[in-house]
Amino acid sequence: MASEAKKDTIRIIDNGQPKVVGSTNVTFEEAVELAYPTPPVENPIYSVTYRNAVEPREGTLAPGGSVIVREEGTIFNVRVAGRS
Repeated sequence: MASEAKKDTIRIIDNGQPKVVGSTNVTFEEAVELAYPTPPVENPIYSVTYRNAVEPREGTLAPGGSVIVREEGTIFNVRVAGRS
């Protein structure tokens, strides 16, 4: 397993926007917060997918999950739906 690095120059793409994170370990919650600093709907349900990561290379993050990202170019897509 790849080790987690603490840096201030880790560049990812989150919902099409360049972002800088402080670690190569990005969590579900961090990806959501970067994409939606303010929840867009009441009681949102989020889904997070990613690609071009180190380990695993692509997939879906569940709440509480994390992924090891590249120092530049890992892509996250965060989708939101309202809760019924």
